[in-house]
Amino acid sequence: MEQRVFEEKIHRFNTEMPEYCPITHSMKIIGSKWKIPILWKLMLEDGQHYNHLKRMVGNITNTMLTKSLRELEEAKLLERHDDKTVPPSVTYHLTNLGKELIYTMEGLFDWGQEIHDARES
Repeated sequence: MEQRVFEEKIHRFNTEMPEYCPITHSMKIIGSKWKIPILWKLMLEDGQHYNHLKRMVGNITNTMLTKSLRELEEAKLLERHDDKTVPPSVTYHLTNLGKELIYTMEGLFDWGQEIHDARES
């Protein structure tokens, strides 16, 4: 990024900064170790059952997955759909608000790819 563009963005952040910090607020919602991987996996394959989502994320405990899913649901980023069947069948879906994160995720994806590629060369 050009220095001029960087400085313009910083100036915007400084002049438009509300009393609270939007970045801190955002990180409270999605900033735990597991929430971004959960959201990413649901972006790749929406409508996942708990156990499939657990396998997709990998190395997450049941406690952390349950806690993260509940917090993401409370933040209105995903919805839990209970089919009211026996045995229980529950799937998780991104809400429209959750789907809006695709632009942020795309930026993180591209940035991570650039860093990876630079280290490989």
